[in-house]
Amino acid sequence: MDQENLQSDQSSRYPNLEIAQLKFKLSLPEYSNDEELKKKLLDIIIMEEMGPYYEIVSKDLGWTPQDKIIQELKEKNATKLAELDKAIDDALENLSTIDVKVAYLSKANYLCKIGDKENTIKALSQAYDNTVALGCKLENVFKRMRLGLFFMDLELMHRSLQQGESLMELGADWQSRNCFNFNKALHCIAIRDFGTATELLVAAVTTFVCTEIMAYADFIKYTVLCGVLALKRCDVKKQLIDNPDIQQALHYNSTLKQYLFSLHECEYRLFYQRLADIEVMIKEDMLLHPHYRYYIKEMRIKAYDQLLSTYMSVGICYMAGQFGVSEDFIEEEVSKFIAAGRLNYKIDKVSAKIVNVPLEKNSEVFKAVIKQGDLLLNRIHKLGRVINI
Repeated sequence: MDQENLQSDQSSRYPNLEIAQLKFKLSLPEYSNDEELKKKLLDIIIMEEMGPYYEIVSKDLGWTPQDKIIQELKEKNATKLAELDKAIDDALENLSTIDVKVAYLSKANYLCKIGDKENTIKALSQAYDNTVALGCKLENVFKRMRLGLFFMDLELMHRSLQQGESLMELGADWQSRNCFNFNKALHCIAIRDFGTATELLVAAVTTFVCTEIMAYADFIKYTVLCGVLALKRCDVKKQLIDNPDIQQALHYNSTLKQYLFSLHECEYRLFYQRLADIEVMIKEDMLLHPHYRYYIKEMRIKAYDQLLSTYMSVGICYMAGQFGVSEDFIEEEVSKFIAAGRLNYKIDKVSAKIVNVPLEKNSEVFKAVIKQGDLLLNRIHKLGRVINI
């Protein structure tokens, strides 16, 4: 083993994304003075000997660093790193390439554990240079992907994905492909590519293996949130609602379940209530937080369009009642999205109705045919001149 497998099992714990999520939550105004959360994070930092990370946390959250804690953590870090460097030197002089790789991975794992990003990347690169097996190379790359996610370093995630994609072409096994696709999905969420993220997440529902990154319940949360936004209504039913694994997981999350089902079943008042809960959920999630305004706006547009598209016209009073909001709110919302070109309707102030504006599809098709025909004729004329010459 199995030194390699033991090393892999130990390293899979780090980086712990729950720590990054806890730090992110404390960065939000509503939690910045939460003493219980502060104590929880500080206790973890001390227990895990996270000297470098303590300095990052203190700077980012505006904490006053405690000199005693800093000194104790630095001493522990220095002692452990000296021990790991000695093991590396011994492996380089006396042992095999595999032992050298394991020694570098041990150092990378400890640096990752204590939150030293740059030195972790350096140690992982040194381990990679001494790695032969494809599976071990992929594990190394996956580690870097998680490190990028922990620090929300999108550039590191992107570089790691590119490297991982090249390795995949060499013939990775089933589990490695699943892990790669899941990491790619997380990167897609981070860069607001919810369509690709949905495709990858839905495909992984029955084969999810990356429990070292997040719990299955959190994986389902991301799958549903992305899918409701990115999928058409018929595909939401096919890929999410009728999926037995998702149904079972949602049994323990009534908010997410009602959010998914209410929009599909046109229960707009309940949907709006759950959307407010989802907004809080997204705002407190470090991966989704940068997109929460965009997400909520797009889901409102999707719900409005779903209701309006089924009628030639809808009374503003009726629509307000369906969503459980005031008439003024609905009129202002819909007007805003119409002006932005996001909803193809018009508001009739006289009758207080929102009127469906049919798309001139035939006209658009006709224009496209004429344009393509002109291009074809031009090419024929050019070809004719060439033949004549």
